[in-house]
Amino acid sequence: MALLAQAQIIDPLTGSLSGYTSTLVLDNSLGAGNGVSFTSSGSGLQTAFVGTTSTPEQALLLAPLSYFSTIFAVGDRLTVNVAVPDGPQSGSFTADFGLAISATATPTAAGSGNGYNSRTTFDWASISVRPPQSSIRENSSISGTLVTGSNVHSGVAASSVSQLYIDWVSADVFNLGWVDGGGAHLGETVTFAPSSTIGAAIGFYSDQRLQGGITGLGYFTDLAIQPIPEPTAMALCGLGGFFGLAGWMRRRK
Repeated sequence: MALLAQAQIIDPLTGSLSGYTSTLVLDNSLGAGNGVSFTSSGSGLQTAFVGTTSTPEQALLLAPLSYFSTIFAVGDRLTVNVAVPDGPQSGSFTADFGLAISATATPTAAGSGNGYNSRTTFDWASISVRPPQSSIRENSSISGTLVTGSNVHSGVAASSVSQLYIDWVSADVFNLGWVDGGGAHLGETVTFAPSSTIGAAIGFYSDQRLQGGITGLGYFTDLAIQPIPEPTAMALCGLGGFFGLAGWMRRRK
């Protein structure tokens, strides 16, 4: 019985982002030019605020499933490696960087026709680290209902998080979580309508609000897919990683 299948890296996130589309979905500068950038280098993917004034700006960087060599599907776990330092600790300072799924790789952008907020015009969900407030946050938009700010897990230092993950549990059900030294943690289960095309695109989410606050929030590396791990295997990984799992397998022989 395979307990931990090797993850298939579908994008190391150290090269071109040409297969992705960056879409600003919340623009509180009201078209004045503020926004969010995503850039990739040899160190990985990072995100930053763009603009000359401090306004809440949110964006998604998405690619269709067809862009990748391995397709994300029901029964799979989507992961990204996280190397994000702890930020300035402030209740008012905000900077999020996360993993996302969407019903489309090219959602409608924020503009005058939608009040510079297009987040409810398509289905999507994200799980992100927020370094300045030592928290994990989940967002979702399901059939026009937006949920942000109510799914917060406090006391999680960004520097302790090694991975973010999204499990495709069944046709319209996804688990959002993170991995740290204590193992895997389930943050939230989100359920979309049966008619949704959720899962048609995958990528990243960023919420940036402070001009000059964090020059570049990152890095993310090795976007990967693997079968959803069995609960026993995940528990053993939290207790001792490979050696705990090996010992458990020896006892079963």
